[in-house]
Amino acid sequence: MKILGLDEYRTLREGGTMKYFELERMPNSTWVAIFESLFAEKDEKAWVEGYCIVTNCSNSEVSTRFIYLKEKCEEANSIYRVKHSAL
Repeated sequence: MKILGLDEYRTLREGGTMKYFELERMPNSTWVAIFESLFAEKDEKAWVEGYCIVTNCSNSEVSTRFIYLKEKCEEANSIYRVKHSAL
């Protein structure tokens, strides 16, 4: 699963505090569970809504949050591949 960038329209429509980062497609429930588990014990929260990853950050944090979420997507992808290769 690859994160493409900020969905500016959806972010603005929701008032701007919640940032919506668009994924390349809608992920399956297994990938979503893996991704969201990476944030279970962290102060920073992120979750999946449809084809977007949603997080709360200021406008000045968007570029650094994008990089962070991209790394978390790659981590979720690695875990997903390991789990599915074991089946």
